[in-house]
Amino acid sequence: MKNQKIIQGGGVIPFKKFSKEENEVWKLLCEKQMKNLRGKATKLHKQGWDALGMSTEYIPNFLEINKKLKKLTSWEIEMTDITYENNVEWVGALADKKHRITNFIRKKKDLDYTPLPDIFHDVFGHVPFLAIPQYARILEKFGRAIVKAKNKENKDHIAKLGWYGYEFGLIKEDGEIKAFGTGLMSSSGELQNAFSEKVLKVPYDEKVIRNLDISPHEFHRKLFILENLDHLEEVVNRWLK
Repeated sequence: MKNQKIIQGGGVIPFKKFSKEENEVWKLLCEKQMKNLRGKATKLHKQGWDALGMSTEYIPNFLEINKKLKKLTSWEIEMTDITYENNVEWVGALADKKHRITNFIRKKKDLDYTPLPDIFHDVFGHVPFLAIPQYARILEKFGRAIVKAKNKENKDHIAKLGWYGYEFGLIKEDGEIKAFGTGLMSSSGELQNAFSEKVLKVPYDEKVIRNLDISPHEFHRKLFILENLDHLEEVVNRWLK
């Protein structure tokens, strides 16, 4: 697993007010990706989106989102000026039921690609799921497992289990295979790739995942299918014993 170091920034910062142009980018991205997700995405994403009252028209008011999350799952989101954290550091923050989001959104000329996770990925992809109690509990457990792990090898392995689970996993739902990972939710390219014949889709297997690397700047050639949320929770529970 290739860890990415922090590029810039210093930590948690106050929520910012986004410009008209930034909100226009949000709207364009949301409208496009909502269409792409039809028939392909887990129903959990829409359930969370609706529970939080999120809109495709503008970037959410995060103070209001936090009020709703606190009531639903006791979670909250924090804004950070850290441009990119490695997966282990990011997952570790989840142990405190805190989900970090970036403070920038891609430019209108770069709608189809951003080299680093932006607020569209963080908020459109991740935040709706935080309103789902079992999902939020699983995410917290991944954070606790990372913190508890005694060595770097185990920390990296747990982070990879999350990467191929809640970040880029597929899930069985109503007899069909649906996109589940937040990276699939927020990326039209990753979503299209996931449902193409280029990708080998196999049952979620912890032993296989251990020997894989994380490649954040390349389309995946293999994705893993979870049976359900219980399946992912059972995986992380083994690391908390």
